[in-house]
Amino acid sequence: MAMRSMRKARGCWSFIRALHKGPAAGQTPQKDAVKRVFSGIQPTGIPHLGNYLGAIETWVRLQEEHGSVLYSIVDLHSITVPQDPAVLRQSILDMTAILLACGINPEKTILFQQSQVSEHTQLSWILTCMVRLPRLQHLHQWKVHTRSCRGGSSPAHGACSGSSTRV
Repeated sequence: MAMRSMRKARGCWSFIRALHKGPAAGQTPQKDAVKRVFSGIQPTGIPHLGNYLGAIETWVRLQEEHGSVLYSIVDLHSITVPQDPAVLRQSILDMTAILLACGINPEKTILFQQSQVSEHTQLSWILTCMVRLPRLQHLHQWKVHTRSCRGGSSPAHGACSGSSTRV
């Protein structure tokens, strides 16, 4: 168990070091490199035509065009605002059923629930510890969320409406 945790930690730190170094100069993509597609959808609300035309229809097409496709039901993003746990659990199941009914093929794609992959929260914690407020203040999304906050409080303190963790 301890060895597995150590390997995970080393993998996270290798990833973070690579982020700091940036792309290597002169590095060219490999000819046989597989293009990977990753996207997520929140399980909240009632799916509508806009969801289908804006995301789901594209997802179905992409699974035919690419060799590596990962789709996630991003339930952790949906808990940035208060949720009834029972309703959220049912919404996750409903969204999974909708995606499968619309043509997402589990034999061609990886469909997973974000909260079931502990590395998401682990990496979020590491990146949160590394990103400082001045860096966040340069990001457009942070500025928009800051303007929408009540009472001038910062999104980092959780007093902001909407998703304050996506920066």
